[in-house]
Amino acid sequence: MLLFPPTMCKNSATVVGLKEYAQKTIVEVFARAFEVRVTNYRSKMSVSEEKKFVMKHVFENAESMELDKKYYGPEEKHFGVPWKIYIMKDERYHCFYLECLKSKGTTPWKIAFEVNSKILKKNSQWLKHSLTREYSRTFRSDHFNYFNNRARKKYMIDGKLAVELEVKIKEISGIEIPKTRKFDDDVAKKFSDVVLMVGDQQFHVFKMYLSMHSTYFESLFSGNFAESEKSIIELKDIDPRDFQNFLELIHGDLVLEDSTVVRILKLADYFDAKSAIGRCERFLLENSNKSTNEKSNLAIQYKLENLMVEKVLKC
Repeated sequence: MLLFPPTMCKNSATVVGLKEYAQKTIVEVFARAFEVRVTNYRSKMSVSEEKKFVMKHVFENAESMELDKKYYGPEEKHFGVPWKIYIMKDERYHCFYLECLKSKGTTPWKIAFEVNSKILKKNSQWLKHSLTREYSRTFRSDHFNYFNNRARKKYMIDGKLAVELEVKIKEISGIEIPKTRKFDDDVAKKFSDVVLMVGDQQFHVFKMYLSMHSTYFESLFSGNFAESEKSIIELKDIDPRDFQNFLELIHGDLVLEDSTVVRILKLADYFDAKSAIGRCERFLLENSNKSTNEKSNLAIQYKLENLMVEKVLKC
């Protein structure tokens, strides 16, 4: 498929024009190519969207691993919970584990999830395995994939082992995700001029600050709606945790993660919050481990022009 006019591709002096052309037309081009429907900016938010995250790691010097010793990848935090991948070799198998680093604590907690894992082979294919697990105070680590030591040459690539897993959270209980900013404490109450009710939670906020970041709230508070005179305004069909993250993002407190960026992006799009959308786009461009296909679909759905151009120019 021809993405750009031949005349633009022939002249190297039109590189700038090429980028401008891409920015103007790439939404329609990608939509036709992938047959993805661009969703409406004002579609309702779902409170039951799937919670999932992806972890990847390449284990170095895998050929010299000692028996019964754990070799860890870096710690990653998803949904307020720290996780690590590690590998351990015994006399028969190389086993890959997912460990939840949530402390045992005194309060019972539970995370039920599904793991879809892949180990890369030399022939560029994957050894895939899926399972479900339930972690708790007394059970916080288990293997999710393995291979026989006799077959290790199929998986060793320059002495390295590459693994990728997708974790889909089915249920979380007994775990309170820490907030970097509170919108219901005495300080928030003192300096706010409106209360937003989201689910069963109250958010004490400042109208002018929200209006600066969101045309949705600018219109809501402008006097054209009956809600503008209310001291408590209910926002329906929104997950309180997502709204907390959105507020933390526009206040500069939130560090984006792959596990939260899509839900925040959808909410930022719903509220037409340009700065929040921009921060999500920069995260997807610079720091995200999401697949190219996922990023392309997000770029189309939310009209993220820089992300679209980046993907096209890399093709």
